[in-house]
Amino acid sequence: MLHLQPVTTTIVKVVPPPAQEVGVLDVLVGALGLTGVIVIGSMLLGGLLGVAIIAFKRWQDRRHADDDPGSSATRLDLSSR
Repeated sequence: MLHLQPVTTTIVKVVPPPAQEVGVLDVLVGALGLTGVIVIGSMLLGGLLGVAIIAFKRWQDRRHADDDPGSSATRLDLSSR
């Protein structure tokens, strides 16, 4: 006759591959990269703000020089124009 074998269950657990280890050098390179981006951005923003302030002051000086020729203020005329 036919012999039936008992049914046994097999549980397979899928384990994900291990995460890549992060070393001290990886952390330092990431931190220096972020710091570099912040420094370059702040230098660009500061340069743009400086140009805007200088342009505004020159515009303001030209506007006030034309408006009040009898002013008691003494112009130093330090610009190289």
